[in-house]
Amino acid sequence: MRLLFTPGSLFSLSVVALFSLGGVISFAPSKLLHSSTRWGTSTKWNSWSEGYEVRLCQVARSSISDFEGASVPATESATPESKENRSKEKILVLGGSGFLGQEIIQRLTQMGIPHIATSTSGGDGMTALDLTASGARDRVAEVASGCSAVISTVGSIGTENDEAVNAASGTAAAGAKLAGVDRFVFVGNAPRVRSLSKNLPFLKGYAKGKEISERRIRENFDDYCIVQPTFIYGGDEFALNPPRVSTSIGQIAEDILGLYPVAALSEALPGVLGVATEAPIGVERVAAAAVNAAIGLCGGKHVLEGRDEIIIAACKRRGPEEECLINDEAECDIEVDERRQGLKAKLTSLGADDEKEAFAIMEELEKLRPAPTANNEFLLGRWDFMFNVEPDMGTGIIKEILEGDTPIQLVFDLDDLHLAVSEEGGENIVRVIVSTKILQQKAELVLKTSFEADDSDPFGTMFMEKFEGIRLAGIDLPVPDSWKRSRPLEFSFVDETMMIARGNGGEPHFLVRGQK
Repeated sequence: MRLLFTPGSLFSLSVVALFSLGGVISFAPSKLLHSSTRWGTSTKWNSWSEGYEVRLCQVARSSISDFEGASVPATESATPESKENRSKEKILVLGGSGFLGQEIIQRLTQMGIPHIATSTSGGDGMTALDLTASGARDRVAEVASGCSAVISTVGSIGTENDEAVNAASGTAAAGAKLAGVDRFVFVGNAPRVRSLSKNLPFLKGYAKGKEISERRIRENFDDYCIVQPTFIYGGDEFALNPPRVSTSIGQIAEDILGLYPVAALSEALPGVLGVATEAPIGVERVAAAAVNAAIGLCGGKHVLEGRDEIIIAACKRRGPEEECLINDEAECDIEVDERRQGLKAKLTSLGADDEKEAFAIMEELEKLRPAPTANNEFLLGRWDFMFNVEPDMGTGIIKEILEGDTPIQLVFDLDDLHLAVSEEGGENIVRVIVSTKILQQKAELVLKTSFEADDSDPFGTMFMEKFEGIRLAGIDLPVPDSWKRSRPLEFSFVDETMMIARGNGGEPHFLVRGQK
């Protein structure tokens, strides 16, 4: 399913379940707005009921420094870096004047990471660098001197020079190696897009060039990451070459095409139909994933394939390893714990107008998690959803249902929703339990998934979640086998009283220990 912790996807699946029983609900929003009065949860935790949309993981729109008393996060990487190594952090961005390149530069600037940006013309204060020109390799080596990583967004589509331009990142990799750069990040394209492009005459050069770049990057670097999105949206304008839609349209398309049933259908469709129905991804997320890969937050992954993996990578955060200024380890632990408890208390006291601050506090808590969650005993038990999101296309309708008296509530209503995590026969099981009323008759909807730790994740927060089935009113509903697949899930913070979780939608969801 789209995301265990995205309540709207739960609602989408409940709609599918109702269809199976001849139900009459005909819409399937991507997220479901929670209401403290209807879920029966503590208003102390749910006072900010209007919510805040974190659709893009807010990677380029907010940070912990946006509110008073915030601190600067420290690094989290597969091998925790020393302050000395972090002081040497410097990124070279190739293709800085492009759609994605500009977003990457903005992200690096917000994070305070030193960087150099290049473009073919060298305008807007960038360094002039033509990667297709003679001597490009040596020129890259010169520009990349002293850099810790390179991010290349260079590419073209639908031109006579597509092969040369798209192959130029391979040349850049060779130059970066000469300069002693440690890591190379390349934004390519998804395998399905590549396969389709090979069969279209006007895209063959584009596909071939991307393949050449990826091969040469692998030849030159042991530490590399290739980001493979499908269709990237963003900005305010529509364009045909390169193809692009605005943020407003792209978000709607992502909401619809990202629904689990639609995503399963897309994977089953061949060729252009399958590619056309894949959920797009926002430019902010791709930029954040590329930057996080460049600074070592992606656990050494060599490929980020598709929307799910890119979103998870985009949401990586720097941890508290070097944040404490106290030399004594015990005193440092006390200081971090005091900060953690203070942030939790602050989070519980926020009101309806404090959404941005709430999100920033959650990000800070994720950096201060008390322990890896892979074997955390606190995971087990009941958890109540508490974090609200701003209405989108379908959620606005749901909000009206929850907050008012509408005719549809005579047919379908929602009373309670919570999460139950258990260990059964050596397997970790999650059940999302939705208490509903169908034609005024109570019925319990249970969505079951299993999950296991992602052994490739060095931080101990990542899991792979597999959808197992749906039960409505005690009846197991038939579901397609194509739904029973694994998707990423992150328990980014867990302690005895609260949990923050992110799934393949990227949004953080705040849950508290259930009391019922």
